[in-house]
Amino acid sequence: MAVPAQQSSPVRHRPRVTIGTDGSTWGDAALEWALRHAWLVNAGLKVYSAKTSDDQAIARRLDVYRWLHASVTTSETPEHTLLTASADTDLLVLGHHGHSHHNLGIGHLVLPVVTGSQCDTVVVRGEPRAVRAEHGWVTAAVGGQHDELIVRRATEIATRYRDGLRIVHAWPLPGPRSVSAGQPNDVLDRARRLVAKVAPTLTPSLHMVRSRPHEAVETCTRSDLLVMGPGSQPERLSPVTRTALHLSPCPVLVVRP
Repeated sequence: MAVPAQQSSPVRHRPRVTIGTDGSTWGDAALEWALRHAWLVNAGLKVYSAKTSDDQAIARRLDVYRWLHASVTTSETPEHTLLTASADTDLLVLGHHGHSHHNLGIGHLVLPVVTGSQCDTVVVRGEPRAVRAEHGWVTAAVGGQHDELIVRRATEIATRYRDGLRIVHAWPLPGPRSVSAGQPNDVLDRARRLVAKVAPTLTPSLHMVRSRPHEAVETCTRSDLLVMGPGSQPERLSPVTRTALHLSPCPVLVVRP
């Protein structure tokens, strides 16, 4: 017997989180970050581990979050595996470098994965307190074409984490290449109104930084997550986003429009 339309209820989509780890220090940190995030947002978790991963260590971590719906698969082609998985997940998580990276900077997988991902991507990096989410702040970097998505995503996460929300807009110093989405107060006011619409009980802290946009990354101290856009050019990350992936003092979430 068919259920009348007025009695049927919509099927709620359960968030999905995918994590790639190679058992390195930052691979382990990314796994711990993904586990905590999946728990807070009630998401299913898919773990892709490299041959260098310690399966028993992964099992011990999963046992701490045993109520999560999680699975583990070994992958021999991490870049291809993660990019393929990004088509069927809501959030992709990886550490900013792994076993094969011995210099300062980021691992060779980070830029290709963040650039090619079909979903939001978090690169876990930064100082220990930020990685452990101990500061209690989520920061949204606005001033570009993806502001609405950035603010929505940051607001959703801050609400789930029960964190404060900081919105930062870097107002460029005078110069021939200075580009902005409007006057600084207009940009911040639009963001404030959107937060009020998405989460009426959340009052964001608004900050206008007079600097080059990439220098504003340094203002994200005492934050647990920096949420930003990929840039305006398809299949190419902006210099600001690349700077954040290299230098941010906290994990970076790059939204996928």
